[in-house]
Amino acid sequence: MKVGVWYKKHYWLTIILLMAAALRFYHIDYQSLWLDEVLSMNDANPNLTFKQFYDSVLFWESFPHLYFLLLKYSLVIFGDTTFVARMLSAVIGIFGVYAMYLLGKEIYNKRVGLMAAALTTLNFYQLLFSQEARSYGLFFLFTVLAFYRLSAFIKKPTYKNAIFYGIFAGLTINSHFFGFTALFAQYLILLFFLIKTPGQQRKLFFISCFFSGMVTLLFVWPTYDAIMQLGKITSFWVPEPTWDTVFIIIKDFFGNSNWILLMITVFAFYYLLSLFKNKQPVQTHSEIIDTKLLYSAIILFPWLLISIAIPLVKSYLDISIMVARYFINIVPVFILMAAIGIDSIQNKAFRQIALGAFIVTSLADIFLVKEYYTAISKTQLRELTNEIRTKNTNNAKIVTHYSWVFPYFFRDNPNQKIEGSTFEEYITGLKNNSTSHKAFWYADANARPYALSATDKAYLEKYFVKKEQLEYYDSWAHYYVPKSKGLSNIGADLDLGMFSHVSFDGQGNLMMFSNSNARSTLFPIRKGKYELVLNGNSQPAHPINNENAHLKVRLNGKIIGDFFMSEIPSGKTHTFPFTIENDQQARIQLIFDNDIAMDGQDRNVVIYSIKIKKK
Repeated sequence: MKVGVWYKKHYWLTIILLMAAALRFYHIDYQSLWLDEVLSMNDANPNLTFKQFYDSVLFWESFPHLYFLLLKYSLVIFGDTTFVARMLSAVIGIFGVYAMYLLGKEIYNKRVGLMAAALTTLNFYQLLFSQEARSYGLFFLFTVLAFYRLSAFIKKPTYKNAIFYGIFAGLTINSHFFGFTALFAQYLILLFFLIKTPGQQRKLFFISCFFSGMVTLLFVWPTYDAIMQLGKITSFWVPEPTWDTVFIIIKDFFGNSNWILLMITVFAFYYLLSLFKNKQPVQTHSEIIDTKLLYSAIILFPWLLISIAIPLVKSYLDISIMVARYFINIVPVFILMAAIGIDSIQNKAFRQIALGAFIVTSLADIFLVKEYYTAISKTQLRELTNEIRTKNTNNAKIVTHYSWVFPYFFRDNPNQKIEGSTFEEYITGLKNNSTSHKAFWYADANARPYALSATDKAYLEKYFVKKEQLEYYDSWAHYYVPKSKGLSNIGADLDLGMFSHVSFDGQGNLMMFSNSNARSTLFPIRKGKYELVLNGNSQPAHPINNENAHLKVRLNGKIIGDFFMSEIPSGKTHTFPFTIENDQQARIQLIFDNDIAMDGQDRNVVIYSIKIKKK
């Protein structure tokens, strides 16, 4: 019964929240995690102890721990999946829509609250971070709730309201350190109202403010280590700001849509026009609160200006921190100004047309222009690594600049070796022999395209064959196999990665688990007399039916070895002579032909090395 009463009273709000949920849940796992989301998943790994989790966030992030703590326990309770991680953000995003309703209603009226919620539902930026496993949605939510409780405290400065405001002000900083800019703006607003408070009430208001500050400090205290860690940063990847940096950031808020930005600007301008046209004399504390246009401006303007000014000044004087997503806490200001601007239109029909035009344009931008739910816009790490996993049958190592990202996608294969290096650095290692000539994948992503120098390309073409070339959105991978192991490295171990239809253990040893025919790639070899030296053993440690694994070795179809392998754990060396009559391309075949499983034991082959020696 209570639900029915609430629905009748909040009919439009219910529709808005349902729409917000639909837009945030739909295709939530359609796109791969991108780099920063993988970082979130690594930090929140359920298998980490609390200390490991705490230290990981300190080391990798420039944010406090709160969001990652929520994410960690969501993954523990509901499962360690992308879907669960993004569902957390979606739920936070829906609460962000509801919080905008509360704030709009609090500083102006219910209609503005509903319009603010509707505009937030369709805001591209808020929607984007409601489907991403990062902390920005939480930062948006707590910033809005902090200003909501600030307004409630200003209107009624009780200890209860002081506590609520202090809690949400502290939680804002716990979600992102840019929350300090909002806190500074809030304290300026409180100072203004402290001055406007009648003398006999000013002392009580000051005590309540001080009390709320103590509550905020209590909630900020857990971020102390993170604050200290942040102070150690001496360089950052963000370029210095230019004259149009702020404008570019604001365009990002609205999906870089000129039409939506134009409408937001027009509505906000109408709000300012209505504010300046208001000639009603306002002096006292209560008169300011009752004059909605003025009161909303006193809340919104410091919020906007201080939140931009402090990071901008710091970026000019020190390290640049002008990253658009760090400013998600001022998106509510633009939305509220637009909502109040629409509400200030006196003609009801024009007001409805303005709101309807914004809704239709926003939906068209999301579904038709951006194709948000069907067009790939995030780095396809999931798709790239899935194909590498399918094609990497010989367990060749993966070399990548992002060696902290790729292991996440190979959690089910802990034996997969992933080496951190740029492509150029790895090729330099190949050239100076500090890196062995073995089959390898090179993978890269996040605006790092394939761009080798002519010299490096020539080196790879001389010594390697590119067997695979994978291309996905903002990510790619190439697979290289040594070209001439047999000819140019006579006497050295062959690269076991040359063999197909086999498996490899964590040490790179070739494994044959069933009757099979392992074939190497072709390699050049000159005329002459040679020996093939094979080191391997049969498993298990004791023969099955008094018999070990039987192996035939063929060279270009001709049997040069036919033997039962030893069960010696360290392997036994077998040598087979052969003669090459003319310079030619050769292929080695290994044929395992007596696999058996009996009494819980399975006969297998392990090969540690194969080399060709000239006699």
